[in-house]
Amino acid sequence: MGDVLNFKCPCCGATLPFNGATGEMSCEYCGATFTMEQARAAQEAEKVDAASSDMTWTTSEQLMITDEDGKVQGYKCPSCAAEMVASDTTAATECPYCGNQAIIPQSFEGIYKPDLMIPFSVDKKTAVDALEEFTKGKKLLPDAFTEKKRIEKITGVYVPFWLYSCHAKGSVQFEGIKSKKWEDSNFKYEKKDHYNVVRRGEMDFSRIPADASSQMDDATMDSLEPFDFSKAVDYDAAYFSGYLADRYDVEEETARPRANERVENTFREKMKEHVKNYNEVTHKSDSIRLSDAKAEYAMLPVWMMSTKYEDNIYTFGVNGQTGKLVGSLPVDKGKYYKYLILTSLICMIVLSVIMALIGLISGITAIVCLVISIIAGYLYAGSLKAAMNTIAVQTSAKEYMNEGSLVMGEGDDSFLFTRTEKHAKEQKQANG
Repeated sequence: MGDVLNFKCPCCGATLPFNGATGEMSCEYCGATFTMEQARAAQEAEKVDAASSDMTWTTSEQLMITDEDGKVQGYKCPSCAAEMVASDTTAATECPYCGNQAIIPQSFEGIYKPDLMIPFSVDKKTAVDALEEFTKGKKLLPDAFTEKKRIEKITGVYVPFWLYSCHAKGSVQFEGIKSKKWEDSNFKYEKKDHYNVVRRGEMDFSRIPADASSQMDDATMDSLEPFDFSKAVDYDAAYFSGYLADRYDVEEETARPRANERVENTFREKMKEHVKNYNEVTHKSDSIRLSDAKAEYAMLPVWMMSTKYEDNIYTFGVNGQTGKLVGSLPVDKGKYYKYLILTSLICMIVLSVIMALIGLISGITAIVCLVISIIAGYLYAGSLKAAMNTIAVQTSAKEYMNEGSLVMGEGDDSFLFTRTEKHAKEQKQANG
């Protein structure tokens, strides 16, 4: 028995039967019609470059660092269970992850030796100054947070990261639409020509970071980027002196999807940049294959501080190499509503005076002024609240794409079908 071929509607995906009366393929669901050639072309377009992506990475075996007793000295937080290695010169009294006031000295079964590390080049004073500068002008900040003692409890931590490098090659399939509009006395028309668009290319990525600590907020670490890996050095225990070093507990395979997502998004973005002359472009599918893909283990320098406010933990990080600061400041709800109400009142007074001067005093104008004033209050208070947070998850790896590595392959733009829609105009009633 031969294979049964069922065509699907390119517009809505429903089954597309043949209409003997018209000699065309007619969708019973959305009403679109296609010639047999157009339906077949759309079916074939779905098969173009349909191979699945291959995102495979290799990792070197990690060696354990221990002392003569097979252990290393460190601290464990009884609150969040964070485990941090430390040298004899480290005086740690507070957990940088949750702000717990007492962390317990402890010995651990070693720490994995990093492939590379970036030493601290920003000192504690500079980090404290950056945090103080960040808090200036933040009108919603609780008064207790700006106390000098609170800010000075910032801690230097070597945070574990996986770094991903690879050569990516593949293709991305889009649907492109070229549209044209016109009208006559009774109808408005829009003609849409649909195309299957494929772009192929390849590019290189170097050391896309993903933090390897479950205690660390991924978005906070993403926001500290970039690090300058040209200044990276081989592991030397001397660099750990005076700082904490977090023990990684996120395996490379677990962190890998974050790197894959950034590679895929950037590859897709670069291919879309080469889709021109279409009114609409929609991503359909992609096939990306990696080669020379490797993951390295690194320790990167971060100054950290956490504080509790209303049972929530707020974490701040300063890039220990560049001095870049990111964080989410706590919001004093009392101050938030104070500025919301104050702004609304000021706006209401100003609008009322303006309405009185131009003689527009009525119940309706009063309601309109009240609504505008409340909206203004929410907008202003909202802008103050938005300024309290500089943390954002990174979904792109374009900063880690090697300059000049993008090579475009042969593209493919094939016409699929045309669909024209018409809509009746609203008829204006003649004056009687």
